[in-house]
Amino acid sequence: MSGMSPSSIKIPPSSKESEMMVLGCMLTSVNGLNIAADALDESDFYYSEHRTIFAALKQSFIKDKPADVHLMAEELKRQDKLNAIGGIAYLMSLAQFAGTSAYIEEYTNIVKDKALLRRMISASQVVEKKALDEPADVHEALDDAQKLFFEIGKSSHSKTGVLIGDILSGVEAHSNLPFIKELEARQERYMQRGDGEIGITGIPSHFIDLDRIINGFNNSHLIILAARPAMGKTALAINIAENICFKNGIPVGIFSLEMTAEQLVHRIVCSQSEIESEKIKTGSLSSNEFHHVIEAVNTIQDHSMLIDDQPGLKISDIRARARRMKEAHGVGLIIIDYLQLITGSGSVRNQENRQNEISEISRMLKTLARELDIPVLCLSQLSRKVEERTGHRPMMSDLRESGSIEQDADIVMFLLRRDYYDSNDRPGQAEVIIAKNRHGGVGSVHLTYRKEIAQFANFSPASYQIPTQQEDESEKSFAHFKPRNGD
Repeated sequence: MSGMSPSSIKIPPSSKESEMMVLGCMLTSVNGLNIAADALDESDFYYSEHRTIFAALKQSFIKDKPADVHLMAEELKRQDKLNAIGGIAYLMSLAQFAGTSAYIEEYTNIVKDKALLRRMISASQVVEKKALDEPADVHEALDDAQKLFFEIGKSSHSKTGVLIGDILSGVEAHSNLPFIKELEARQERYMQRGDGEIGITGIPSHFIDLDRIINGFNNSHLIILAARPAMGKTALAINIAENICFKNGIPVGIFSLEMTAEQLVHRIVCSQSEIESEKIKTGSLSSNEFHHVIEAVNTIQDHSMLIDDQPGLKISDIRARARRMKEAHGVGLIIIDYLQLITGSGSVRNQENRQNEISEISRMLKTLARELDIPVLCLSQLSRKVEERTGHRPMMSDLRESGSIEQDADIVMFLLRRDYYDSNDRPGQAEVIIAKNRHGGVGSVHLTYRKEIAQFANFSPASYQIPTQQEDESEKSFAHFKPRNGD
């Protein structure tokens, strides 16, 4: 029998060009590094040199370090693997081969599909070997074969659904506890709480009345905080970030598309030290104030708060960077300032229609919250209709450019400061209007606002005086003249 011709030799499914494209994009683009490192594993690559390069790039992603041709060459040289992958010349060829990272997700899908086919072939070979050995228990061998392919299917497909029984039994529950056991634990915590402690299941923002209505910041929720310019929505979002990070000890990630990281840090220092912004800017501090700033800085440095101030980010960039924050730092809250400054994925159709683009962005933000299983707080602008309305009270229809924002969001909050329009109308007070709450009630919350340090705080009304009988009767007589809902 003559030897087989080279053309008839079958090699396992692979795409060297796609693997090179993926690695080249990772070496030349932060977005490419984030997406590929999050989507692929070392075993997805067929060629050994590509597995080695990807492993080094993945480590850079996990450690939140930059990666390019020179840095990877140094890292592989340190591991004594540079020559094994073809030297720095091969890394250079990958970077030149990449071309563009616009289709990085398509390249990763090809690499994943080829890896899946190889796993199927490997499983088939295992099944074939067992069958040729003629096992004593054929049905057991068949069951093993089914398990092999079932595991491959589980790794390549998203869930088709979850049985209610699996959730109630704890198999598919987030807490891994049976529902009844979890309920018993809640009851026990409820009995142990004092009268002054509020019982919420989400992350407390420490704005007590707000937490009571929205039940804290819950995982996988998309929360929209909208207001007109100069209302203080950025200040409120930063105060929420401070409370969650510094008081709860939960890492927070902030995407600031409008302000620089240094500007945000300045605000945070002012708020934490309770020293006026102008004093810190000019340095006109007393010794006591200076010590307050030192204490605030030390407190801030002891916690993990990440600020990404790259302007003009696409929604795909934000998703990739947020995944990186979650994997590298374990962030428990993402804040985005603000929605209208984000650009879409870049398709021509969306560029021609900003409303479609905003719809895409809001959907992807909700998907991001679910993927990372953390709350996402996104700020948004309101239209000018608010300025024309008597009382300037925001409504859901005032959300700019798309009604899909209110559809995708779990919670929609508006911020209103009446003293912005009339300095004598409730000076130093702010109102947070919860207009939509998919998982609870709606209503209004009053906060105190200190503009000089950009700080919101819990509102404490003046002590209540018990009215005399005459005052009480007078109050009842004129009750029907009172405006409703604080208008």
